[in-house]
Amino acid sequence: MNISNKLVKPITETAYLNTENTNRYRPIMRFFYHKYEQAENWLYKEDVYNALKDQIDGYTIEDCQRDLDFLVEKLSLATVQDTENASTLEKFKFKNYRYQMTDYAIEIERMTIRLEEMEVKVASLEPRLFERIKLRLEKFLKIKTMPEQEIYENWTDLMQDFTNLNQSYQDFLKKFSEPKTEELLQSKLFIQHKNSLVSYLRNFIKEYISASSEISNILKQITEEDSNYLMDSLISHQKKAPKIRPDFDFDYLKLVNTGKWNSLRKWFVACESDISEGDRLLKATNNIISKITKYASSLIELHGNMVNRKEEYKYLCHLFDSKENLEEAHTLAGTILGVQVVRHFKGNTPLNSDSIIKTLEVKPNFIKVEPMKKSLKIAQSRIPIKDKTKEKEEILKKYEEEEKRKKAVLHSLISQGHIDLTGEVTLTKEERNYVLSILTKNRNGVHQDPVFGLPYKIERKEGTCQIKSEDGTFQMDSLYITLGGDANGR
Repeated sequence: MNISNKLVKPITETAYLNTENTNRYRPIMRFFYHKYEQAENWLYKEDVYNALKDQIDGYTIEDCQRDLDFLVEKLSLATVQDTENASTLEKFKFKNYRYQMTDYAIEIERMTIRLEEMEVKVASLEPRLFERIKLRLEKFLKIKTMPEQEIYENWTDLMQDFTNLNQSYQDFLKKFSEPKTEELLQSKLFIQHKNSLVSYLRNFIKEYISASSEISNILKQITEEDSNYLMDSLISHQKKAPKIRPDFDFDYLKLVNTGKWNSLRKWFVACESDISEGDRLLKATNNIISKITKYASSLIELHGNMVNRKEEYKYLCHLFDSKENLEEAHTLAGTILGVQVVRHFKGNTPLNSDSIIKTLEVKPNFIKVEPMKKSLKIAQSRIPIKDKTKEKEEILKKYEEEEKRKKAVLHSLISQGHIDLTGEVTLTKEERNYVLSILTKNRNGVHQDPVFGLPYKIERKEGTCQIKSEDGTFQMDSLYITLGGDANGR
């Protein structure tokens, strides 16, 4: 995404939509828009005031002037001084202005009208748009023989149909993700509309499948050279039209047109890494049909169960009515409805055999359940503390003997004052761990071995060394470790 200056520029023309006096600014702008539709572009202050004075309580001509000044300041209105009707110098100094909507303001008012109509807008799918898009694309197969005017008109109609198709399907899918629609799908009133809705969606899918392949083939036949010719023709036609603005950005217009064309191709032609947008729509529509069918089946089943159980409920009421006293009614309720408070315990029952056996042949599993309340808990038996002094002494003795044995093994390793780790070297597990501990300490900046406290020096040699032990082989760079001092640590 390219963040251009136009994207980060604030739109001051929308200031009147959400401010302190919006209740006055919006009626003024709507009045200007209606007059714009009637081709009355320039209005006087008195025209605005006469149209709104009866609609806004306590509205004065001074309020109207302040409102118009605000809208002019925010670039929603443009002004021009009326000098033709100034018969005297005083009237000329009074500066009687005429007001007109700016281009931005016109589009903003159109947007607000569309927002106001969203509640009554019906989202729909239009299969006929596929056929129209196909016919317009077929014309581009002979684009180099078409006049620029015909290319421009065909392009405009094509983009209008594509925009309608894209927006309609997005609005339609959005409606099915709203909570209100989910609630409607689960209501009984939905059952009578289910068949018509499914038929509507399937007709759309049928039209898409029949037209999408043809549209995709047409787009594949339109070469990159034809696409460039189309973009250049559109710009050439636009340049021939008179422009009031001399600084019109034709490069940006070509970029926009290219983006629209690529979006159209992406809608119908799948790329290597992803499916087309049309196939995505087809998948979403099939999911909607599945959801509709599932909800309808659930509702029909629920409705059928309610009908079937109606007679059962009548029979139960008859049974309760036949009981002579409340105690018998309680007994019947316990039999039919179950006990009032129920607790369920889950667990795995151990099986004595791997073969398949009947449920009645499985032996019962007894589980001891203790109460949660402290007052009902069974008192735990008190066990005195045992004297484990002898066990601890034996464990300590074994540990000291093991450490003495390890030191004896290491003593024979370091008795020569060096450890040569080149080529193949056979070490016991204790000797290997001792070497690795020296290397670890050296990396952390410690220059005394961790067992005897001897100073050491490590020199790197060429080649590699394989240390073989009873639990495996360890490969590392060749090293020569020189040890100093007494091996017993004195």
